[in-house]
Amino acid sequence: MKKAVFLLSILALAGCDEDDVKDLAQGNTKVFTVTGAQVASKLGTLDPGYYDIATITSASQGNTSPDGLPVASKSTLENLGITVEGETCGRIDITDQVCFESGNSSSCLPSEIDMLGLAVYTIDLDKVKTASSHGFYPKLAAEVGGLYVDIAYNEVSCASLQAL
Repeated sequence: MKKAVFLLSILALAGCDEDDVKDLAQGNTKVFTVTGAQVASKLGTLDPGYYDIATITSASQGNTSPDGLPVASKSTLENLGITVEGETCGRIDITDQVCFESGNSSSCLPSEIDMLGLAVYTIDLDKVKTASSHGFYPKLAAEVGGLYVDIAYNEVSCASLQAL
């Protein structure tokens, strides 16, 4: 009976995503951080193209970082004592407005950005709150609660992002 309750709890958190269910069953979850962005039209001093997130958010480029934008490095997780169980890349293709905090318009991406490149890390489920408080966004936002909104992304090869 306990296994059935556990499985139903996992399915409620993960929905029907097979990878999420597998991660949760193993006591893991995914967090992501933004590594780059595709600028579709002139943004500050930047012409259209794919840029590292540090370039996008640089004040010298006439831009600012949206509130809650998850930007951190793998070494941040390691320095927090969080073991990275897996690592991949992802992308968020933006067709509608994307905001990183519920009810906060200052957390929304500018309309000139039409794709985000991500670094995605699989970590222990018990460490998700620590990771989220240090610049990582939980894939299953329900795990953390608060201002987080569910943001879907597609896994892609890291080489495909580097080729942009």
